[in-house]
Amino acid sequence: MRNKGILSLVAVGLFASSLSVGTVKAEGNENVLMKKAIEGQVEKPLPKSLVNSKTFNQLEKEVEVKGSKKMSRMSSSSSDDYIFESENNNDFNSADSSSYKKPTIGQLLPLYDVDIHKVVVPSSGLLLVAGATDSYNIDLGFVAVQKDYVNNSNLEYLGSEYEDGVEVQAYQAKKGTYYVGAFDYDNDYIDNNTEDDLYAIATGFVDTVKPSKPTVYKVDNNDKVVTGKAEASSTVTVKSGSKVLGSAKATSKGTFSIKIAVQKAGTKLTITAKDSAGNVSSSASVTVVDVVAPRKPTVYKVDDNDKVVKGKAEANSTVTVKVGSKSLGSAKASSKGSYSVKIKAQKKGTTLSITAKDKAGNTSSKATTKVVKH
Repeated sequence: MRNKGILSLVAVGLFASSLSVGTVKAEGNENVLMKKAIEGQVEKPLPKSLVNSKTFNQLEKEVEVKGSKKMSRMSSSSSDDYIFESENNNDFNSADSSSYKKPTIGQLLPLYDVDIHKVVVPSSGLLLVAGATDSYNIDLGFVAVQKDYVNNSNLEYLGSEYEDGVEVQAYQAKKGTYYVGAFDYDNDYIDNNTEDDLYAIATGFVDTVKPSKPTVYKVDNNDKVVTGKAEASSTVTVKSGSKVLGSAKATSKGTFSIKIAVQKAGTKLTITAKDSAGNVSSSASVTVVDVVAPRKPTVYKVDDNDKVVKGKAEANSTVTVKVGSKSLGSAKASSKGSYSVKIKAQKKGTTLSITAKDKAGNTSSKATTKVVKH
C-alpha cells in the first residue's frame, strides 16, 4: 500500500492495455469505512500461479504523471489517455465510472476526501486493481469492494504485488458491478495535500474461467465431420491421442461442425473448447461407432456330403449359414478371416445363404451357394 514517488501505472490486460483507474471520494464516515475495508485485507503475496501467469507477463503500458502542471493543463475532454475524477464522487451512488482502457487520475482533497469509482466485471474472472501516486504527500490506500461494503463470495481478495512504486491487487470476481475506493492514509497525521499531488488507479479484467466441457454428437466410421455444442465463439479442437484432426469456431449459438478424415471404428476422439482469453475446457470424448457392414463373405464349394461350410469373412465376425430363414449353424471367423461352420449334410441343389455380422451388429449382404453332388 503506501505508494510514493513518480506515478507509474502499468496497464494490465490480456490482449491490449487494459488498466483503468477507479477512485473513491469520501469524507468522515465514508473515509472511516473505506479505511476499515482496506485494513480488513490480510496482506499476502499474489499466488505464484497468478504472478507468473500471462496476465502479468503482458503488462504493456506505463502511465506517468510527473507534476500538477500536467494535471492542470489537461481535462478529460482534452486527453484520450486518462480519465479524470469528477467531484463529488465520495459515495457509491455518485461514483465515477472507470474504464479498462484508461487509468483514472485524481486528487485527495480536501482532508478526509475519499474517491469512489465504479467498475463493471463482464463475466466471472480476475479483477486487477493497480494504484500509484506521484506525491510524497499522499500515502495511498485503495481497495475493491461491493456496494455498501457487502461481504460475500462474489468478490474475493487474492493478494497483491508491489514493484517500482506500483501496487497491483487481484480479486476473484463474479459478474457484476464493484467499486474501487482510494484515500490518503496520512489524513490522521497531517493535512498537506495540494492540487499538485496526484494519484492514479487502474483496473483490468482477465477471463480466467474455462469454458464448459463440449457436448459431442455420435461419430461413426463413415463420418467426415464432428458436430456438437460448445461455448459460443470458442475454438473447438478434435484430437485422436495427441494428433489434431481438425478445429473450427463455434457459432454465436454454440454449435460446431469440424471436418475430419474418416476414422476407424473404436478410435477415441477428444474434443476441447478454447475461449478468446485462452482458457481451455476439460475434454469431452467420443468413441467412433462402427456402422459399416462387413463385406459379403466368400464361400467355398459345398457338396451333399459336407458337414461344414468354409470360406473367408471379416476377421472376428460371426458367420451364419441358413437355408431360407432356417439357421443351420454359425461360428466366429478367425483373426485372419477364415471360418468353418458346422452344418448337417444338405441335399443336392439346396441353396445356402451365408452372412457375416461384426461385433457392432452390422450384417453383411448374403453370399449364396448351391449344394452340389459329391
